[in-house]
Amino acid sequence: MSSSTPAFLNRSFTFIGALGAILIFAAILYVAYLPNRAERVDAAVIAERQAKADEARASSIAKLNGFALVNKEAGTVRIPIELAKELTLHNYTVDESATAVAPAEAANLELE
Repeated sequence: MSSSTPAFLNRSFTFIGALGAILIFAAILYVAYLPNRAERVDAAVIAERQAKADEARASSIAKLNGFALVNKEAGTVRIPIELAKELTLHNYTVDESATAVAPAEAANLELE
């Protein structure tokens, strides 16, 4: 039994020493590198791309939720998507004998 005690102590000290070395390395890395990171070189490019993406998203949402005249000669208009969904469901559920409701007629748009 006395011969197994030094082997156990050697393994324990080796494990504790290795764990301590890893923790010391992590502490040095944190103190030396992480707080002193430089600003990204492409931060301006990222900000510009984000601004363009936000602008495109806003214009897309405006198109989905607004009215607009697309082609006056053809009588094509843009209506909000929720209204289009309601009209489409109405047209599919209406009787076969009744006439379908056109989106431009249903919205009663005053387009110039």
